[in-house]
Amino acid sequence: MIAAYTVVDAYAVKALGIAPVMLDWFTNMLRFFLLLPLFAANPRRAVSAMRGHWWAALGVGLLSPLSYILVLTALTTGAPLSLVAPMREMSMMVGAIMGMLILREAVGRWRLAGCGVLIAGVILLSAA
Repeated sequence: MIAAYTVVDAYAVKALGIAPVMLDWFTNMLRFFLLLPLFAANPRRAVSAMRGHWWAALGVGLLSPLSYILVLTALTTGAPLSLVAPMREMSMMVGAIMGMLILREAVGRWRLAGCGVLIAGVILLSAA
């Protein structure tokens, strides 16, 4: 899914000339309005679930859009989509490793194998 929407977004910023900041802003507004009914259905539950996590949410809320704006900017300046899209998939690998190291999650053989496949794929694509 990440690769698929990266391809669509690359088309938007390269072929249609939409500024990366504007594209990210509009997609975040769409997410906001899609999630608003869930919040409105039970605001107390949402606020309770966020208790103690506001700083983390703020960090994610600032850094996640910034990272994607940088990806889109790289695409507009000529970075090949065939390399950028797989590199974005590596965020899953980073998440798995952080879960293993920071949260002490159990990481099975299949997850480690998947990380290896991602690394190998990006290396092969960058060599081509």
